[in-house]
Amino acid sequence: MPLPVAHGLIGASVVVLSRGGFSWRRDWRVMLLGAALAIIPDCDLFFSWILGYGLKWHGGFTHSIIFSMIVGSVVVALMREGENRDILVYTMATLSHGLLDVITKKEFSGSQLFWPFSPYRYRLGLFSYFEFYPNPASETVLSILEKGLLISCYEVLIFAPIFVSAVWWRSRRSRRKERIGIKRIGFGKGD
Repeated sequence: MPLPVAHGLIGASVVVLSRGGFSWRRDWRVMLLGAALAIIPDCDLFFSWILGYGLKWHGGFTHSIIFSMIVGSVVVALMREGENRDILVYTMATLSHGLLDVITKKEFSGSQLFWPFSPYRYRLGLFSYFEFYPNPASETVLSILEKGLLISCYEVLIFAPIFVSAVWWRSRRSRRKERIGIKRIGFGKGD
């Protein structure tokens, strides 16, 4: 299963791609918000790890489209300057988690995307991602942390280029629009 690094980079990429005029100075908070929203569906690990319900809880309702819509709506309702279109952006940032899990799971149970309408767990079954399900009963905390850090390093190598490409593409489009706007203003003044 992808770890928070992968989910966070994809969620931040979704938000970056949604911005009309991307600016690091102005948009860093919404990028962090997108990353956080993409990690939130793993809150179901509380049921698995803390309450001891096992792996069956992971990938359930928190990985669904409905859960993502609720989270996106609540976030925009809590934001003072949020717009209605931001509901879709934050819903997609949250939903990116379940979709990434569907893509990267071959043998794991998958994601319950259409909860509560269907109990079926979806997975493409194309390839298995790094399997990481810590078991404190049989592993030391140090070995769990070491394994998690190694997988996180791989995730940076795999998913950071996607994030950087999104930032580059959006920044490039913003600069191009600014240049075109400047030229139009210049022509309008008879320069």
